[in-house]
Amino acid sequence: MALQGSLRDMAVADLIQHTCQDGKTARITIDHDRQQARLFFAEGDLIDAELDDLQGEEVIYKILNWQDGVFKLEPGVPAGRRTITRSYTGVLLTGAQRLDEFSSDELEPSFIPQEATAMAPKKKSELLADTLSDLLTSSSDIEGAAVVGTDGLVYSINMPTGKVDETLAGAVAAAALGLSKRSADQLKRGTFMQTLIQGDKGNIILMQLDPQTLLVELTPPNVNLGMAFAETREVAGKLREIL
Repeated sequence: MALQGSLRDMAVADLIQHTCQDGKTARITIDHDRQQARLFFAEGDLIDAELDDLQGEEVIYKILNWQDGVFKLEPGVPAGRRTITRSYTGVLLTGAQRLDEFSSDELEPSFIPQEATAMAPKKKSELLADTLSDLLTSSSDIEGAAVVGTDGLVYSINMPTGKVDETLAGAVAAAALGLSKRSADQLKRGTFMQTLIQGDKGNIILMQLDPQTLLVELTPPNVNLGMAFAETREVAGKLREIL
């Protein structure tokens, strides 16, 4: 049976992530402003996408910022070809980087005099990366951090090499945020602010930066959590200024 809904309730990135994580073979049709995109999945792999004359990954990059429209998910519909060979997480990460660079470019002047080149402002993505790098360099309590969209797209990430799958960080953070917000609402605790997840190998701190973005941090198991939260609040303030 087909599943239908609105992009206001489920973003394009969420649709892709959930369909892949559920291991579905399906077709998703998305209608937005008189345009129709079709995405095809085979046993949890995103393998084809088409929109007018576009096909493959370029379709995903174009529709990721669609916020209005409707979708229909039809299970069991096979794809007739394969135009996407990378993993869905790799495609979504590239899409997030393109969106971030596009939004930064819109704010930059179209012409910068040659004498001012040395003082050209950094892009938003560079400022986010620098802030996370400074945090990890100065902190003895935080060993990894990322800025993630509430739809699971990763805007900037700095995680321990070989310890964390960076491509999954956004999806995991978005899922944890959704659960935390629902819990705060259902138990009448007001607006979600931050959450702490503790494991025997370390902790995860989530803090919302704005309605569309959150900060994710990893700490070792035996840390001063009071200090870690203080550092989190400080860096969150810097990140909000950038965003």
